[in-house]
This record gives sequence, C-alpha cells and structure tokens, in this order.
Amino acid sequence: MYKVTWDCVSNGVLLVNDANGSNVIAPPRPVFFEELDLLGFNEFWEYPKAQEPLLWAIGRRYYYKGELVAEAKGGNIFEPPEIILIEKGQNLKLEPIDIKKVIEKNKEALFVLENEALDFIEHTYKVYKKKGYLFAVSYSGGKDSQVVLDLVTRVVPCDDLVVIFSDTTMEIPYTYENVEKTKEEYEKRYPGLKFYVAKPPKPMMEFWKEFGPPSRVHRWCCTVAKTAPFIRIIKAIFGKTAGENSKTKLIVFDGIRSEESARRSNYQRLGIEAKHILQINAEVIRDWNTLEVFLYLYYRNLRMNKGYRYGLNRVGCSVCPFASEWSEYIIYSMHSDLIDKYVKILENYINYLGVEDPMKIQEYIIQGQWKKRAGGEGINSNGKHLELISEDGKLVGIIRNTRNSSENFLEWVKVVGDIFYKHSPNNKTEGEIKVSNNTHQFNILKKHKNEVVEIQTANDKVFENKIKRILYKTTYCVNCGACEAECPTNALYVLPSVKIDGNLCTHCGNCLYFVEKGCLVAKSLQMAEGGRNMGKMSRDSKLKGFGRYLTFGLRDDWLSGFLNNPEEWFAENNLGNKQIESMKVWLLDAELITKDKLPTPLAKNIREIYLRHKNLAWELIWANLYYNSPVCRFFIENIEWNEIKSVKEITEMVAELDNTISERTIKSGLSSLFNTFEFSPLGKELKIGIIEKEGRERYVKKLAQTIFTHCRLHTAFIRQQSM
Repeated sequence: MYKVTWDCVSNGVLLVNDANGSNVIAPPRPVFFEELDLLGFNEFWEYPKAQEPLLWAIGRRYYYKGELVAEAKGGNIFEPPEIILIEKGQNLKLEPIDIKKVIEKNKEALFVLENEALDFIEHTYKVYKKKGYLFAVSYSGGKDSQVVLDLVTRVVPCDDLVVIFSDTTMEIPYTYENVEKTKEEYEKRYPGLKFYVAKPPKPMMEFWKEFGPPSRVHRWCCTVAKTAPFIRIIKAIFGKTAGENSKTKLIVFDGIRSEESARRSNYQRLGIEAKHILQINAEVIRDWNTLEVFLYLYYRNLRMNKGYRYGLNRVGCSVCPFASEWSEYIIYSMHSDLIDKYVKILENYINYLGVEDPMKIQEYIIQGQWKKRAGGEGINSNGKHLELISEDGKLVGIIRNTRNSSENFLEWVKVVGDIFYKHSPNNKTEGEIKVSNNTHQFNILKKHKNEVVEIQTANDKVFENKIKRILYKTTYCVNCGACEAECPTNALYVLPSVKIDGNLCTHCGNCLYFVEKGCLVAKSLQMAEGGRNMGKMSRDSKLKGFGRYLTFGLRDDWLSGFLNNPEEWFAENNLGNKQIESMKVWLLDAELITKDKLPTPLAKNIREIYLRHKNLAWELIWANLYYNSPVCRFFIENIEWNEIKSVKEITEMVAELDNTISERTIKSGLSSLFNTFEFSPLGKELKIGIIEKEGRERYVKKLAQTIFTHCRLHTAFIRQQSM
C-alpha cells in the first residue's frame, strides 16, 4: 500500500505516501545471519549472530545503509549461487539493524495498515454473521497467514472462529515448529479458539508415485493437498450447513497478497466462490507488500517462521514446480534428507522416460525439466488401463489391472441416476440405470484381472460422456478426495472407499466435470496411454484452433473502434495485450485484416455497411466466421434450431467429436463464442445465439428466426459483388 525508501543513516527503511520517483525502491526483505552463513558471506564479512536483521535484500541483491554491497548469481538445487561483492561491500563489518527504531519511524503507517485491515474484518464479520455464515482462518505457518491470524482473532470472537492449518505433508520442519508454538500461544491467549489440521488422506509422496510429479501444467498437488482436505475438514467441523443447497456459508480469511503473482493480483478482496462453491475468501492484507508484512510481525511481536531467516522469500511446500532455483538450494541445504526422498521419485520418473545416465538425470533435475511435464509419459501406471469402444448405441469399457473395479463402478454410477442390479453366476453383474425418463441396461463381466463393462447408451452422447468419466474414475481412482470436495450436498465420500448416498445426490455432475476426464489421475496419465500420436486427430481436425481467442469474444465496441480507424487501430487502441491478440485472430477469421494486420478491401466495404446497417455488417462477418472459425463452425453445424444448450453440454459434444482437445481449450473457445453473442448484435438482436445465465451456468438459445438471416446474407453477398 505504501511506497518504500531507504533510511540510510539508521540502515532502515521508510514507508511513505509520496516520494521522489528516484528514491522509491522495491519492497525489500530483512536478511539474517543464518542466510549469510548459508551462502558463505562469513568468508568476506564480519557480523554478529544476532536475532535482529543485519541488512536488506531486494531479490538477490544485498543492501547495507541504502548501498548495494553484494549480489548472488546462479546456483541451483545442488550448487550454491556465486557471491559477487560490490566495491562498497569489501571487508564489511555489519551491525544489527535497530528494529525498534525502524518500527518507531514507521509506526504511523503500520497503524493505518492495521486499522484498515481490522475495519475490513469487522465489516465482513458483521455483514455475514447476520446472514448465518461461519468463519475460519486459513493458516499456513508463513508470514502472511501469521499476520492475518493476529488481525482476525482481535475482531472475531473465538466462539465464531476456527483456525485451519493446511498440512500438505510437504512442509519444511520450521513450519511445523512454528505452527505448534503458535497454536500453544493462541490457545492460551484465546481460550476456546479451536485449531484444526487439514491434510491429504495419505502422504503426498505416495500421490507423487500415483499421479506422477506435479508440474506447472499438471498442478494436481494444490487440489489434492490443499483444496480437498480444507473442504473435507470444513464439512467435518460444520456438517451439512457448510454446503446446504450449494449456497456459500463460510467466510475464509486468508493471507493472499496481490504482490505475489499476476494471477493473484486479479483476485477480488471478497472472492465469492473464487476457490470453491462453499466459501467466500476474504483477503485481509491483499494490498500489503512484503516489507509491510515483515514490519508488522515486529510491530506486533509475532512469531516468524525460521525459514525466512535462511533467505526464503516464501514458505510453502518443500518441493514445488513453481519454486525458484534460489528456494530449491536453500531448502535442500537445510533439509537435504527430506528433499532426497522426492529427488529419488524424480530419478525413477526420469529413468522411466528412458534416461539412464546419472549425470543426465541430475542435469534434468537441475534444469527443472520435470516442472514442464504436460502428459503422462514417463509415469508407471502399474498396468492400469482403460479401453473404450463406442458403437451402435453401446459403450464398452475394458478395465485392466484395477482392484474392485465392478464395486467402484456400481458406486460411481449413482451420480448419474438411480441404479438397480443383481449378481449372476459366472462373475457377471446385470442391471439398469434410470436417468429421467430413460432406462439404460448394463452388464459387467469379470475376466481374470480385467473387467468388461457394457452399457446401452441409445446414442445419447451426453449420457455416454458421463459414463466415460465414471469409467475413468473406476479405473484410476486413488481416493485423493478431489471430487469429494466438489460435492455440494455431502453425498460423496471416498475414504476409506467410494460411497455415494443416493438420497443426498442431486446428480449435479460436479464430481464428473471438475476436471478433464472426471479424474485427476486419468488426466495426469493421459499421454501415457495415448503415446506420442494422441495429437494426430487434433492436427487434422476441423476443430484445430478451437480455443485460439483466449476466452475473449468479438465485441461490437471493439469492432466499431477498428472500423472507425482500421489502418491505425492496432497502434492506438486501449485494450490489453491478450485482448489485442484475440481481436487480431477474430479479424483474421472475419477476413477484415491480412496477416500483417493491414485492413482488407472487405474491411472498407464492411465499414460502409456498418454505418448504414450495423446488423447486416455483422451478418456478413458471421458468414466468414463460419468458414474460418472452428468454434463458430461447430456451433452452426452441431446446435439444432430452437435448441437450448449449456456450456457443460456443448463441452461434452465437442469432446465427443475430438477427444484430443483438452477440456480447458474447449471451455476457452466456448467462452469466446458466448461472449461474442453477449456483446454483439449476433445475440439478442439477430438471435443467432441468445445467452442466459442460471447460477454459475450459462446457456445459449439458437432460435429458428435465424433462418431469415441466411436470406439476408444472400442479399448482402449480392450487394457486395455489385460494389
């Protein structure tokens, strides 16, 4: 919230509202003797082993009394960075920072930060208390949640509050130490305040072996280690009231700050269903910077995780696909015995990829290649495999090497409809599934380690897609709990085995559609089954480029701006970079610009038509989009007249046509199409696609009146040729 400048005389920092631009610095973090010892600064400098910080760091650059004195470059998980001393950093004798003086000089700014946060908490508590909401603090043992815990417990009565520590089982030892001591302090200070621990059903190391290493693409770890356990413990604490009728009933105060990432900077301070349908996230210190957080710890004499004393910028999982080489080296130096267990899993994964040379394996880890994993290649699925055959109104699933698959299928299928079955001789099960007014026959036949599930689908593609997802769950489920967290009625439990209460299940489909294929493991192993040729259909498919508009639609105000000044629009518009890139693709598909972003002759003609008859101009554009835009062509060819479809239903239809397109890409493309309808005459005026919303779901209506559009398009083309 404040700008930062150096207080060179006292080796301190100042939080200021206004400052000369040249004096403003990025918010620094305090540096302690533990970090200096770890990096080898004791070879160059003299300094005491004091509790107070000794100097400041911005990134990897070290400052003493406002002067740059050293820099750390390079390094990786196994090798330390190189220490480079600046001229003013030669033979330094460091003195501890007078932190009390620093706090005194910044007391007014800290008071403002503190009271603004307290006011926000109080207002949130009063408003949502009247609505019957419950309250929790999400505590991680890091600096941000330490500050939030202090602020919230001073406002919200302990009888209305619980504290939940998310133990991923991958925390560094200093985090567990900090959590335990903090718990003791707060339970003495606030008798009645309850602490709970949310943790995955088994150590994450086991999930690493089943899912494969998490990556920046397959970020399954956050769902399995944080989100699902958090929701599970909330349901255990508060019962059904935490998710009654799918309405949010919980306020979660967290320590998310916008400074931490571009993605988090877009979060709302009160995020309704931002992370989960059961909760509102209240970001108490959303706009605080790193320095303000550290100073507040001293201001309020709060505990600090020792990991920060060794140079960590953030304290989280000991191994993370988003961790920097800096963090990896520091954590490995402190806790190599812990990290080596995960390194061993990575070595096995790399070896399974076909790399056997120990030096190349180490290089693979050092370069962080495992963090880029996009598919299941290199993951040992222990022979688990699902083969799907769809033909003549029938779906056959052949499940190999999966224990209790028939029992799991009979349980999972309850989320689709009512089920009736009986066990017959010769290892056969026969039954039927009732969905609305339709009945689908099925049978299951056991053959050694394999089971064959045969279901009559009556060519109902929506039903068939649901059954496919159930078969993926049946084959690959490892009871991680991710889908259980998505259930709004507490009908689904996965521990110790999958159980679904048919009386509570509303067949909402949340557990089937929260992730591609309906199962995190199935998604993670996807390429392991399909091999390197999985993308072949997509390259040859008419649906190639389905999501190339980056979720943005072709809006009327954007088109108007372009047509007003087509030669200079790309240089003079006020859109964001991604919006400009999306607009470029739309204009190319509408044949209004060349690849060099120059307006085509058609663009000039469309401009004249637009000024006289805007809707007619849009009809011409829609005709070109049919030929050039995969998502528009799909809509025209596959959605029937007078039909109403949801995003979920259309997603299933696209997946059925081309199962190589990811669910994320499909939803991105549909979002672009729906936004085009919503913000252009193609929607309510021309009725090609009318968008309606019901809760979180969007629907599109394709009305028969659109038939008249084709007649007018024909007339428009005739006019075009005569111009």
